[in-house]
Amino acid sequence: MKDIRLALVGFGNVGRCFAQELRGSYARALRAAGVKVRVTGIATARHGLAIDPNGLALYRARRLVESGRSLEGLGRGRQPGSVRQLIARVPADVLVEISTLDPRHGEPAISHVRQALNRGLHVVTANKGPVAFARGALVALARRKGRFFLHESAVMDGTPVFNLVERCLAGCQVIGFRGTLNSTTNLILSRMEEGLSADAALAEAQALGIAEADPRNDVDGWDAAVKGCALAAALMGATVAPRAVSRRGMGRLTAGEVRRALREGARVRLVVRGERRGGMVRVRVRPERVPLGDPLVGAGADNVLMVETDLMGEIGIVERGSTVDQTAYGLLSDLLRIVREP
Repeated sequence: MKDIRLALVGFGNVGRCFAQELRGSYARALRAAGVKVRVTGIATARHGLAIDPNGLALYRARRLVESGRSLEGLGRGRQPGSVRQLIARVPADVLVEISTLDPRHGEPAISHVRQALNRGLHVVTANKGPVAFARGALVALARRKGRFFLHESAVMDGTPVFNLVERCLAGCQVIGFRGTLNSTTNLILSRMEEGLSADAALAEAQALGIAEADPRNDVDGWDAAVKGCALAAALMGATVAPRAVSRRGMGRLTAGEVRRALREGARVRLVVRGERRGGMVRVRVRPERVPLGDPLVGAGADNVLMVETDLMGEIGIVERGSTVDQTAYGLLSDLLRIVREP
């Protein structure tokens, strides 16, 4: 049984769910692939850092963070004073980068990924920032180092978007995409149709753990914009900066507008679109009236992505009811790919 050592940068809802399942259902999948996983390092933004070469006690780490206490004292030996020091010193094979998104710059996640790759670690991430801002350079660096940089959880959680296009549509050219990719706004708009206030619906999204750490990034369209740029980079080979996205959020929508659209045979959704025009790829985000019956009309926190290709026409991918469990699963999917591929 091969031993794989992981270091986690970020230990929020997704990180704690991932850690919990490493001792549950994920362990079974990893054992079937011939590996045993131990987490040797964890870095958090507000609860300290810890390294233990023999493997950290994940249950205790979760309890400490969830009760607002520090991870300091959990590790063994000389402990790091910063995330950069942890990445430099932790005995690990794979960095799992799940820090909070900065939709305007993509940092410090990009630097975390770059440092780990330069050190010779594989990297998997659920953070869409490095994919949107620097995917081309990071993929090239990973290839030079003979390592993987994988990011299935960056868009639509664990639903296979990037793997589908890379592995199953290799002979196709993606010429455009459209999607409802922000679970929080999808849920808010669905609940507004039912008569709930936007604030109450947002509170529900936060309770489910699907809202961004700063929910304004959801409501103002930043999360959707960064996802659109990540898709443009990975599916269309284009570099589109999030600040260049034509972006309009849903903050000014009223419950009356949302319910009126439904009475008139449509649902309001925050739609992200990417299309190639004259050799350039453009991405835009804005609320749209989507006719009932269109694949983009989902319910609750459903996410939908429609990918337009030259040879296969339009292909639809649907994720029912986004949760942190699905995001965590995408990390497992990437980890299994690293284990299985030479």
